Amino acid sequence: MSPALLAWAERLHVARGGGPVVDPRPGLTLTEAYAVAGQLHARRVAAGDAPVGRKIGHTNPANWPNQGITAPSWGWLYASTTWQGQPLPSASDWREPKVELELVLHLRQTPPAQADAVTLAKCIDAVALGLEFVDRPYPAWGGSVADSVAAGGVHAGLWIGEAHPCTAGVLSALSQLSATLVVGDLQSSGGSDLVLGNPLTALLQLQALLEQQGAPGLQAGEWITTGALAPALPYAPGAAVTARIAGPGLSLAL
Repeated sequence: MSPALLAWAERLHVARGGGPVVDPRPGLTLTEAYAVAGQLHARRVAAGDAPVGRKIGHTNPANWPNQGITAPSWGWLYASTTWQGQPLPSASDWREPKVELELVLHLRQTPPAQADAVTLAKCIDAVALGLEFVDRPYPAWGGSVADSVAAGGVHAGLWIGEAHPCTAGVLSALSQLSATLVVGDLQSSGGSDLVLGNPLTALLQLQALLEQQGAPGLQAGEWITTGALAPALPYAPGAAVTARIAGPGLSLAL
């Protein structure tokens, strides 16, 4: 990594910790972005934070031509910013947070290399409604997919609702999900078509991407966010949030 890119990565690390915002880096490639994200991840782990899973981003193929990509992206989830059985985060220390509604998968066992969808499905033991909070380290929202990847997918935190067993019925419903997110007076809606047609497909593409990059593989016990089922909405401290994910024989609600 070039000295200039290392210096930019350092500023991005400081911005994530609440320091000054950083300008997006013109011409940043995805390869460079993942290298920067890897550096920031290593620093976070060295400081004592523990990875607890992965987040999948950019899962709506309809947006890919404008984004200049042909596959989704990924980043890490951390113990310090993953909440279960707790109130929603206050967001008081964030710059301009947004919230996304996602289906979250839990892995009961480590998937084998080059697993197909059927094999991957057998590795999942639970599903839950998830609210992923994102926040910008940059002066404004926007920038390239590479800028987002370098900043860990601009991930700020993940709230996980009650976990439900991943039965055969649940798996069959994943391609027919509908989703509604309400934050204050704002509402968005969507469904499986926004996550590659099926959250399981998003998981399959994540594993393929990790193997292609030589990145650490998926492990038993990880939580995986599978992409925004409904478009992100601005999130303000204390805002009332309701959310619902539904499919044949499946209903998850906040």
